[in-house]
Amino acid sequence: MITVHGLLGEPGAALRTAADAADWVVGGQRHLDALAVPEARRIRLGALRPAVEQISGLPVDADVVVIASGDPLYFGVVRALRRLGLRPRVVTAPSSIATAFAAVGVPWDDAVVVSVHGRPLTAALNLARTHPKVAVFTSAEHGIGELADGLADLSRWYVLAERLGESDERVRVFGGADDAAEATPLEPNVVLILDRNV
Repeated sequence: MITVHGLLGEPGAALRTAADAADWVVGGQRHLDALAVPEARRIRLGALRPAVEQISGLPVDADVVVIASGDPLYFGVVRALRRLGLRPRVVTAPSSIATAFAAVGVPWDDAVVVSVHGRPLTAALNLARTHPKVAVFTSAEHGIGELADGLADLSRWYVLAERLGESDERVRVFGGADDAAEATPLEPNVVLILDRNV
């Protein structure tokens, strides 16, 4: 059985118990380290495709726990698993996008959400040019600096929400592309691009 656990912040008791009992635990390095998963039972979730293919090759009776940041149903690993015909059980968590909007007290029912995690930056830049409220799932290669550089000619406010749910969580607001481009973000993070100050 495959169970996907969303995680925003520190692992709770239920996730720790599930990871301890699982045959395999799939997650990012920081998740696996936080749960002290033995090396022999780890599958690192870096690039999504190789990890998902490895999961699909496991015995059908294997107990597999997959750890995903935030809501695993929202631009998450569940879609990739289902594409391969796998039907995981899901234990969700708040998405980092919802948490970022909550941190600055801005409703997000009218926001457009895009991911640049393993994807080109172009879609996010185009959306930010045409929509007043855009939320971006970033990556180390495509973060706030690259977004701000690509939108330097546009008047926008930037919210950088870093390490949400962690003890060193930080949310910063920048009043323009120049300031946002200078930021050195902590990973992981998400960026909100808004047409007005929060």
